[in-house]
Amino acid sequence: MDKLKNFIKAFLTLFAVMRLMEISTTNPVSIILFIAIFYIYNKLSDSSLLIRLDSADNIISCILAVIFTGFTVSAKYSDILGGLTSGLFILIIMLLSFVGLFLLYYNFCMCILGLSDNIHIVSSMYAFSWLPYITFFGCLVAWLPYFLHAYPGTMTPDSINQYAQVIKAYELSNHHPVVHTLIIGFFYNIGMSLTGDVYFSLALYTIFQMVFMAFAAGFTVRTLQKAGINTAFCIITACFYAFMPYNGAYVTTIWKDILFAGNVTVFTASVLGFLIRDKEQKFTISEYFTLVIPYTVSGIFVCLLRSNGWYAFLITLPFLLFTFRHSLKKMIPIHIVILAIVIFIKYPCMEVYEIKQPDFVESLSIPVQQIARVISNGEALTDSQYSKLSCYINIDKITETYTTSVSDGIKNLIRESGNEYLETHKTDFLSLWFSIGSDHPKAYFDAFVDQTVGYWYPDVYYTVGLDEGIYPNEFGLSWQPVLKGSIIIKLKEIMFKLQEIIPLYGLLWSMGMIFWTILVTVAISLHRKRPANVLIAIPAIAIVITLCMATPVATEFRYSYALFYSLPLYIAAAFI
Repeated sequence: MDKLKNFIKAFLTLFAVMRLMEISTTNPVSIILFIAIFYIYNKLSDSSLLIRLDSADNIISCILAVIFTGFTVSAKYSDILGGLTSGLFILIIMLLSFVGLFLLYYNFCMCILGLSDNIHIVSSMYAFSWLPYITFFGCLVAWLPYFLHAYPGTMTPDSINQYAQVIKAYELSNHHPVVHTLIIGFFYNIGMSLTGDVYFSLALYTIFQMVFMAFAAGFTVRTLQKAGINTAFCIITACFYAFMPYNGAYVTTIWKDILFAGNVTVFTASVLGFLIRDKEQKFTISEYFTLVIPYTVSGIFVCLLRSNGWYAFLITLPFLLFTFRHSLKKMIPIHIVILAIVIFIKYPCMEVYEIKQPDFVESLSIPVQQIARVISNGEALTDSQYSKLSCYINIDKITETYTTSVSDGIKNLIRESGNEYLETHKTDFLSLWFSIGSDHPKAYFDAFVDQTVGYWYPDVYYTVGLDEGIYPNEFGLSWQPVLKGSIIIKLKEIMFKLQEIIPLYGLLWSMGMIFWTILVTVAISLHRKRPANVLIAIPAIAIVITLCMATPVATEFRYSYALFYSLPLYIAAAFI
């Protein structure tokens, strides 16, 4: 009977994999796949690996398998269906594929939970206290070639817009966080007062950013050491920060997302620091400098450097306070300080200095893309819907403007003709959006998937770290590379192409894979009866959720960069 069950499960899994990978039924590889899957299922049914798992592990694996299957089917359903149009065939194919993928992911998750018991990265020895300092200086040395090549720092249109605000060519705006613009201005003004050289002044900010990101890397290694993580894992972590190519490229790019990633990492490491300390013990003087202040300062900047960072912090806060409910006398004052400073800066300060805030349409990337998808598909609106929508946007231009993965075109169409009306009729717009969605759910679903897929599904192609120099601008800024030449350019090109060639290594460049990895570490923490360790992952999960609610671009690596920079903490937390 077990053999028959495994045969059926193997066949369903094979069916789903072949539909997903678009392998034809006549491909001989299907025989090899079936034998391999059938063999694995037979081994698992007799293996002691899964026997020691309990009912809670079954539930955890089921939930994770449903999530992974849902993600896969949502992202790849057109490939799975392969052009089928019959409603009955679509239903059967989707049902069989869902079951097959569920079985695959379920057994994979059960194996991961079972194998996690054999992974030991915790050591009772606290050795090599100098390793965080080696990490700090090693990162700076490893990143130096990137800095010399990018000098004074890579600047894209977003960076140039902030530079224009710094030199007062544009008025201050919180479209790009004004706190970040002021930090750039602080170092720029120091540089100008010392040398009067624009490029040195911009480079001064880039150097500060590199130093801070190196500090975040060293702080992470030190926290892992305090948590008892063994030296081998800490060395791998240090090498990840120093030698992973996208770290070198990003720490020399003038974007808010980089400092945001560093602060998320320090914040996450500090949360881990709170978890591993004696809850009853009062803070020592050294802990105020090595834990409380880093946590407070990073928490403030997480909230101020990206708008979704503020929401991610608010989502995380109840879980933080619940986890530390026995230490509220120590934790509440810290969070009151964070909230008071952030709220004071975000509201009274912004109003007093009349800082221009992002318009409402900037937060509507998903809704406007969904409406545009309906129009672009040629699907009909009711007369009432058409009339109301025309108050916000020139409907005739939607089809030629709409792109599936970037919302800026549609948002700019609204800004051209209907932005003022939108600002005064926000509720009416949301009601219209809901009304159109009720009539066209598939178009809305497709638009949502296309706009967000890069953040939650691994197998999505996009480029990383290929921005170079200073983009064309009206201020006379130009790229001033110190390290240049065709050899340098070719080396960089090869470094950033290897992820498309080398299996497994490419997964370290995938936003969706990092998100899946974080979910797996949460499952391992629950399996090991360490629910408090799940707290480490909540800010990252909240960041992904908020991205899926309002991202303007479907596959922008820098938006998820905080998850990559904090990755060693998520992995380690599951085993502490």
